[in-house]
Amino acid sequence: MSTGDFETRLERFLAAKIDDASEVRVRNLERNTEGFSQETFSFDVEIRRGDDRELRGYVLKREPEAGLLEPYDLEPEFRVLHALSDDPLPSPPTPWFEGDRAVLERPFYVMEKLPGEVPVPSGGPDGTGPFSEGERKSLGPQVAQALARLHAIDWRKLGLEFLGVPAPGRGAAQRELDRWATRLERAALPMPPILEESLLWLRTHVPETEEITVVQGDYRLGNFLVACEGDSARLLGILDWELVHLGDPLEDLAWCGSELWRGGTPWAGAMLPPEEFAAAYAAASGREVDTGRMAFYGLLATVKMIAIMWTGLRAFDEGRTRDLRMAIFDHQLPFLYALLAAARGWLPGA
Repeated sequence: MSTGDFETRLERFLAAKIDDASEVRVRNLERNTEGFSQETFSFDVEIRRGDDRELRGYVLKREPEAGLLEPYDLEPEFRVLHALSDDPLPSPPTPWFEGDRAVLERPFYVMEKLPGEVPVPSGGPDGTGPFSEGERKSLGPQVAQALARLHAIDWRKLGLEFLGVPAPGRGAAQRELDRWATRLERAALPMPPILEESLLWLRTHVPETEEITVVQGDYRLGNFLVACEGDSARLLGILDWELVHLGDPLEDLAWCGSELWRGGTPWAGAMLPPEEFAAAYAAASGREVDTGRMAFYGLLATVKMIAIMWTGLRAFDEGRTRDLRMAIFDHQLPFLYALLAAARGWLPGA
């Protein structure tokens, strides 16, 4: 589909959705390349109602032809974001979903564009990470508090049971372990001994939880919209909800604090020392941060990232995507295997 055809079809879709508009025009359509898992487009919509003119910013997420999180189904993600549109949690209001492939070739949803920038987990020129000291110290507690707010959402009241309610006890952890182990099997790449041993450890240490919450699934630096003002920062939005599910809230906490997202710093999310970040979450949520569950989900976080990269490598190898970023995952896997080795005590001094 050409850019012009895409824009025309999108205008037709929006005109049918926006009430009382005499004219709808898409402006400044841009394909964003920051994300890996879905196709992302940002654009403005010029809405005319008689003599009145309004300009609104939107973001469109479309199912890719192939990608990191196969098999894709955007509707559950949309339904969660739509349900949260009026919640004080800083998630983007998300009004529209379209599953008819005749509209834009693949399913998509549209959400409102929030202000802010997306800092990424990479080291700055001086090796101290993406934030100044004041920014990271002010942002870290906000991120912990927003996570506590997310886990306090009454998912039953919002009708989110369609995500699948895990069985009591070990059900939540077992389901996530099975999810990522299955994706590793589907990718069918040679399994190094450290990954095999880590999976064995996870299978024999599945923890119990008495509480089931909404789990964002990818709550981490790189998915936060942030505004930096002077020497402080504000959290304005939480993005990328593709992995949302019901489960153990400590799964999100361990993922956010993982070494995967520290940007070369010793701090959880490049913001706070891990124990300080966990304490901020505990204070905000009133929830005990159990060390056994955190150890399980911390190791699972690395296994999960390996499964995601393997999926991308398989899609590229089979010619189902031409995204060269997926091809270079092969060079990043040794770092992940080293993280597993350190966690399992395979490295000297680990």
